[in-house]
Amino acid sequence: MKIKKMLVSDYDTNCFILSDEETKEAVIIDPGDDGVVLMEYVEGENLKVKYILNTHGHNDHVGNNDYMKEKTGALVAIHADDVDILTNPQLYMKYDGIKGQSAPDIILHNGDEIHFGKYTLTVIYTPGHTKGGVCFWEKKENVCFCGDTLFRGTVGRVDLYGGDLTTIINSVQQRLAVLKDDTQLYPGHGPATTMGYERKLNRYVRK
Repeated sequence: MKIKKMLVSDYDTNCFILSDEETKEAVIIDPGDDGVVLMEYVEGENLKVKYILNTHGHNDHVGNNDYMKEKTGALVAIHADDVDILTNPQLYMKYDGIKGQSAPDIILHNGDEIHFGKYTLTVIYTPGHTKGGVCFWEKKENVCFCGDTLFRGTVGRVDLYGGDLTTIINSVQQRLAVLKDDTQLYPGHGPATTMGYERKLNRYVRK
């Protein structure tokens, strides 16, 4: 699986484009902004984007959903509990001017599988940063895309609408911490890490 990381939005959000180099089928995780740049990569690699996957509904992660859907024809997917903030960002933002995105094509639930090429992403429901946060785990490649649930050394903020510290800690300890130590973790902001590193040094992961 080829993984292309691209920084999008003023918050240095990590967007990931995952592709099967044989079939050229691909998914885009969290196209927050810079749609023109994302499309340059998609077209340059001759990718067939099947899905646009949102780890959660905050605008810095979903702000280019509609643009990328129009350009690629891909289906947009998000967890049921974050549809409200996807379409109405004023629920968690204290200022106007940010428009909501269209309703998703696919509603995600814990355990759902997303197929592209020879790869399968499993949805892991990890609320706490938002009500409907999810991570995407690919078992064969042993990689997990964590959104804003888990960062290197910490967890995501919980002070916005739908956030809750106890919930995010439970999500990390009960659903993410079961992954193997050598699982590569790709957060929504900042550098990659591993579950083994987080298990040793992240106080939110240790029980």
